[in-house]
Amino acid sequence: MAKSIGPDAVLWDMDGTLVDTEPYWIAAEFEVASRYGGTWDHDRAKLLVGADLLDAGRSMRELAGIDVTPEQIVDELLDSVVESIRQEIPWRPGARELLAALNDADIPCALVTMSWRRFAEPVVDALPRNSFRVIVTGDEVARGKPHPEPYLEAARRLGVAPRRCLAIEDSPTGVASATAAGCVVVAVPNVVAVPPGPGHTLLESLTELDLDGMRAYFAPAWRRRRLGLAVATGAVLALVAAGVTSTATGDESSDGPVAAVPLDGWAPGWAWERDGADWAKAVGRVREFSPFWLQVVDVDRLEPMPGTQADLAEALIARARSAGALIVPSIVDGLPAGGMAAVVGDQARRARHVATIVQWARDGDWDGVDIDYEQFAFADGRDTWADTSPDWIVFVTELANALRAEGRTLTVTVPPVYAPGRSDEAGYWVYDHAALAEVADRVRIMAYDYSTATPGPIAPLGWVQQVVEGAVEVTGRPDKVVLGIPVYGYNWPTGANGTCPPTAQGRVGVTARSIDDLIERRGLQPVFDTTTGEWAAVYDVEVDDGTTRCVQARRVHWVDGEGAAERARLAQQAGLGGVSLWAMGYEDDGVWAALDPVLVTP
Repeated sequence: MAKSIGPDAVLWDMDGTLVDTEPYWIAAEFEVASRYGGTWDHDRAKLLVGADLLDAGRSMRELAGIDVTPEQIVDELLDSVVESIRQEIPWRPGARELLAALNDADIPCALVTMSWRRFAEPVVDALPRNSFRVIVTGDEVARGKPHPEPYLEAARRLGVAPRRCLAIEDSPTGVASATAAGCVVVAVPNVVAVPPGPGHTLLESLTELDLDGMRAYFAPAWRRRRLGLAVATGAVLALVAAGVTSTATGDESSDGPVAAVPLDGWAPGWAWERDGADWAKAVGRVREFSPFWLQVVDVDRLEPMPGTQADLAEALIARARSAGALIVPSIVDGLPAGGMAAVVGDQARRARHVATIVQWARDGDWDGVDIDYEQFAFADGRDTWADTSPDWIVFVTELANALRAEGRTLTVTVPPVYAPGRSDEAGYWVYDHAALAEVADRVRIMAYDYSTATPGPIAPLGWVQQVVEGAVEVTGRPDKVVLGIPVYGYNWPTGANGTCPPTAQGRVGVTARSIDDLIERRGLQPVFDTTTGEWAAVYDVEVDDGTTRCVQARRVHWVDGEGAAERARLAQQAGLGGVSLWAMGYEDDGVWAALDPVLVTP
């Protein structure tokens, strides 16, 4: 028998979606804050909507200024809301009717809530028996929304693929969780607005949703486009199942123009949302295109980072392929400190990890893989490097050989090295750049983030020159070295007059794409530093939440298009094998105008 078009299951959020209990929670929050001498308001309450309860407890402790443990806050909130729900259950319009129709159609349903089981049970008990075949509550998962774990766990218990599930949510936090899990997402906002955008469909009420409407979301792509449906296909790992295959025919050795400085580019998932024509201009300039979304969560498990919107990735990767770019997705180390070092140091676990990556590359028909394992450098401690370094090279060698056996390449992204040896002045020698250059097809050096914790330049020219010279000296293979160049900056607070409210921003990022708006809004007077090759500006901003007020002093540093071009010229003069942009999606037309004279695009 032919398989139904879908969905195979429907996953329901509870608070604000199935039942209108958010007012109960907000009233309970006011009670708890008042009981312990804290302050609370509706704006703060909205920040907690959809969140994991313990996360909400931690946030409330800080925002309300009360000296109570998060666990006690959660218990007292639950006591209040459970009592309210036992007196009256405020069902959302159309919720029970839609749930009954799904049960009549034998479409399994799961409840996926960040409330705890002792609150969910009275709601479920008020429904017909077996309305929900699976219940996942916030006290049963290690990582709550917006992490995808709750929805992944519900799909696992039902025995269905997340991409075959329709999730119904009411908050941005819940939408992010369901989308990251790979579900088709419908958002019906309640207390908190859900911004429109790719990855989910907005409805005003559940009364607008019926079985035929649900099936439309699982129709073939051409029909979805014709219907104007914004449907997320979920985790990017589902691209293969969606029919995306390799169409790239470009080759470095092909006839035609060869770039003086070839351009590669990382494209982080949080920067994917932009105009299609704008993306087309960008990917047409790129040799290796690296979607940046996947992380290692176990020795043989790779998962998309939370919030990844697979429908954007699908279109973006297809566009890059059609432009002739090589698709070389990045994998980052999402393990805790010491985790990856233990993997590469154990023969059996290392082999499993290599096999996992190779199978993923095979499934996606990627042209290659970019490995970006930064925990060695920034989490494990220098006292581990002597042991980790040789194990790392064994891992890279085994992975490179396995990929090449299938006609794929290996690119490795690493922090800088400045000189041979293992002294502190040598840089991040744990990666053994010399051995790496012999094994990998390309070695990308991250020549940015010079200043992060405190205000300062992003990639000062003198330091970048040192990075280039060190890489050439240590590797002896400038043709394999690719220089990472930034088109972004940071905006730091540097002081304040008064008491700043919790809403005051800490360090935030700016990009070549966003800086003009900041300059205009804040009336900045940027100053160019010829020594660092970067722009900087200072300004004051008033922050007032109605309770506390301060005037915050802020300082911005950023690299613009001309700065990116100057760094690309350093790579060109050193005979490097290319430059890589951090990040695709941060750049604007001004960046391309500056870079194009340095690049000869494919």
